[in-house]
Amino acid sequence: MTILSNVDIEKEIGLNIAIYPFSKQKLRSASYNLTVSKLAWNLETKQSIYDINTNKITIVKGSTALIQTNEAVWVSNKVAGTYHSKVALVSKGLSHIGTTLDPEYIGVSLITVHNYGNEDIILIAEKDTFVSLIFYYVVTEASILQGSNLPGKREVLQGFTVTQDENNWLDEDFRNIPDQLKLKLNECPDFQKIFEGRKLENEKIKNEAEIKFKLERQKRISKIKYISSLFCFFFLMGLLLYLSFNKDELEKKPWYDLAVNSVYTVLFVIPASLLAKAFNDLK
Repeated sequence: MTILSNVDIEKEIGLNIAIYPFSKQKLRSASYNLTVSKLAWNLETKQSIYDINTNKITIVKGSTALIQTNEAVWVSNKVAGTYHSKVALVSKGLSHIGTTLDPEYIGVSLITVHNYGNEDIILIAEKDTFVSLIFYYVVTEASILQGSNLPGKREVLQGFTVTQDENNWLDEDFRNIPDQLKLKLNECPDFQKIFEGRKLENEKIKNEAEIKFKLERQKRISKIKYISSLFCFFFLMGLLLYLSFNKDELEKKPWYDLAVNSVYTVLFVIPASLLAKAFNDLK
């Protein structure tokens, strides 16, 4: 597998990768940082750890939290991924993150972390990033679909307190249907800039190809003209030699002088100019 750089991710966004919401500020040299959402639960109590009044998630020391990413992600069967910890949070005592993103996955990601530190860890919902997603090109396109796992690992949340609003959030079409996610991606200003840049680059490539085609066609036409001029030149030279070698026999003909003068005129005026023009076109 080959790791995708930020340049690769920008090339694939909207094609083999879709992320919503998408922001270039979260794009790193070889990864994309994902944000905490408002959906987060304590593993032991199975209750929400999101405070609607402060818009913060609190991972109490010694506890394990299940957190949905704010970003929904889709990848084609050409791309896979791995989730990795952020050093800043691990240094505070948050556990290491290590899980995978399978080809053809669609939806938000449920991330489990444990707070080993001596203090509570507080994250601002829809603002703070807590996991880095690295993308890879797979060597051979995947033939196995993502399986029966629901987007956001809904099956893992059985027995947890999930409100109707949280269920509605998880059920939104763009978090479950690839085509809807791609449409939603169009709302992101940073993606719009990438898309416009991509269109300009495609137009540039198209124009360059058209110019190259026209130049090659012109060269082919010039080559034909050049060869035709050479043929005409040698034909007239042959005709002139014939008239010269048979002068004694042909000069008595009433058309002889006119024929010789005409051949000289055509030979040294028309072919010469055609040869010169064709030769210049071939340069």
